[in-house]
Amino acid sequence: MDTLLVFNIYLFYGLVFFTIGCVIAFRNLRLSQLAIASALPALAAFGFIHAFHEWSELYIQLMEPYKPMLWYSEMKLARVVKLWVSFLALAWFAWKMLVVTGIARKPWSLASLALAQGVFVLHLMASYPMMPLDDFLRLAATLIRWIFGLGASLVAGLAMIYYARQQYQQRRLAGHYFGYCGVALIAYGFAAGLLSTSAGLWVPLLRTLCAAAILITLYQALKIFDREREDQIENQQRQLLLGEKMRAMGELASGIAHEIKTPLSYATLGVDLLEKQLPEQPQSQRQLGRIRKGLERATYIAQEVLHFARPSAQPNQPVAIDNVIHSTLELMGHRLKTFTVHRNLAPQLYVVGDPIKLEEVLINLIGNAIDASTQEQRLEIHSEAVGDRAIIRIRDHGGGIADDQQSACLRPFHTTKTNGTGLGLAISQQIIQQHQGELTLHNWLYGLCVTINLPRSLP
Repeated sequence: MDTLLVFNIYLFYGLVFFTIGCVIAFRNLRLSQLAIASALPALAAFGFIHAFHEWSELYIQLMEPYKPMLWYSEMKLARVVKLWVSFLALAWFAWKMLVVTGIARKPWSLASLALAQGVFVLHLMASYPMMPLDDFLRLAATLIRWIFGLGASLVAGLAMIYYARQQYQQRRLAGHYFGYCGVALIAYGFAAGLLSTSAGLWVPLLRTLCAAAILITLYQALKIFDREREDQIENQQRQLLLGEKMRAMGELASGIAHEIKTPLSYATLGVDLLEKQLPEQPQSQRQLGRIRKGLERATYIAQEVLHFARPSAQPNQPVAIDNVIHSTLELMGHRLKTFTVHRNLAPQLYVVGDPIKLEEVLINLIGNAIDASTQEQRLEIHSEAVGDRAIIRIRDHGGGIADDQQSACLRPFHTTKTNGTGLGLAISQQIIQQHQGELTLHNWLYGLCVTINLPRSLP
């Protein structure tokens, strides 16, 4: 009866971990913008390796009556190695989660992992010459469960709870299940690291229940990728419809621009000739200057319409947000001489896209902030990582925009400036949408805050 019970427990135990690996491995994560997608393959590797370890553990349990066999000691050695490899995969997942949540950038994180590995290796090296092989393997298995099993489970579980909190802040549905999965992972770490199977069959049964809790909560948490994929499909459909509209508008705009730019060129040439023919008449020169200014503005508007109607293709490369912001501020240094610019930029914050286009957006937004700051010449620029998103905020001290006008400001040809075209914010929003992001406006205490929300990329 005990043999049958042991067989069923370990068979189901290994099957649960194998299913954990399959749940992740059979899900297409390549197109996901969620940062945790880069860490989940390590958890899948842990599931597959640990399943193989537990099934081999079942074999050893069944072979217990045949200890005198020559290969039994080698089997026990292989069991310890498999256990170590499986928990190394879990430690890899824990490290990837530290990278995803941003904790890995703290200097103590890598030092702590190196210290744990060093203590483990040094203790085994010191103990090997003084102990029989069976006692040494038992000690090695205990240290592996303490340091790598409990330690990696605790770090990975806490990182998943922190990641779930980040997802909750972004109102992501199913994100809280990552927190539940983290709690189940910590519980498994205690069951696998501190409890010995010599205490009875209830220990592997408890570990199995904890593993099942990991599987159930992980399965629910991974539904966030289904919702993300649905959002991506809807966004692609919107982009397709928008592309059709822009294509039609582009054809119309190119025809209009072609028809307009030719007479504008003739008119500009006529102004040049008149300026040469009337060199000594100040009144005429002033009138010709006004005409030239009007022609240049008409040409500029035509170019802006073409720019909005025919967006260029977007390169796909990692972009450091702080570099783009610094570059933009250098380009606009002549307009910011009298401004106090407060910068609070997150290091190692990356997105995927076109640095030139993102710089164009920032030039437009900072230019608007400069124009709005007529009383207190002060700007605040912040960047931070919030879960899987890179957030950029540009705040001015210009008094803000009426709430009922904020959505209208993002529409083409809507402007509150005397000499504005009404295309700057519309083009900026279009560029951000091409980067799978969002541009929003809202008032804060001293003026207007423009927020750019982009998918974050790991460096």
